[in-house]
Amino acid sequence: MRRATVALLICVLASSGAAWATPKEVLPVNSSLVLALDDEVNTASAKVGETFRAHLVSALMLGDTKIAPAGTPLTGTVTFASHATAPDHDGYLGVRFSALPLAGGAELPLRPLSSTWSIHVTRGKESTSAVTDEVKDILVPYHFLYRQFRKGSDLDLKPGSTVHALTMGTVRLVAGAPQVALLAPVRLDTSVPYTAVTPIPLFTPQPLIKATPKPSPSPAPSPTPQS
Repeated sequence: MRRATVALLICVLASSGAAWATPKEVLPVNSSLVLALDDEVNTASAKVGETFRAHLVSALMLGDTKIAPAGTPLTGTVTFASHATAPDHDGYLGVRFSALPLAGGAELPLRPLSSTWSIHVTRGKESTSAVTDEVKDILVPYHFLYRQFRKGSDLDLKPGSTVHALTMGTVRLVAGAPQVALLAPVRLDTSVPYTAVTPIPLFTPQPLIKATPKPSPSPAPSPTPQS
């Protein structure tokens, strides 16, 4: 009896998992894609508005249908950049990606996995660096002054570096062609409703009519007194 109950539970769990599984013909929103950089991205020289090239590393498949081949090009744009400065402030930048072109003319909007690209420092390395600086402050004369003028490191991504991007829409196959469905915007209770229709005013204020200026007549000369 117990074995039959366990087998029944396993069948129920398997069927529920299959029901909630994503079909192969659907690419859900926030799916991760791997991109490779074709240009160097360096915080030492990056400027707002600067563009760089990238491409899709692996082909994007929905079932047996290829909706984007490997090497599909796209463009990244620097939205903000901060260079490395002293003391120990590393450089970082923000980017955005152009939409990924799909088969049939559709476009899939992308966003970076992280809104800010920066140098990743593990907790262990950060702790080790802090202890090393404390020891040098004790043993090396004026090391604490050197640290105040020590410049941080700039982020340098060489061509071929891989980054991750997330999809901003759901892709489905409709009649063998990919179609992108974007998420509806989030509406808050405090959001101001938008309408394309201009409401009729409650009343029309009377315009302020000013009197038309009239030129004054030329003054007549006073008569000359007779002597």
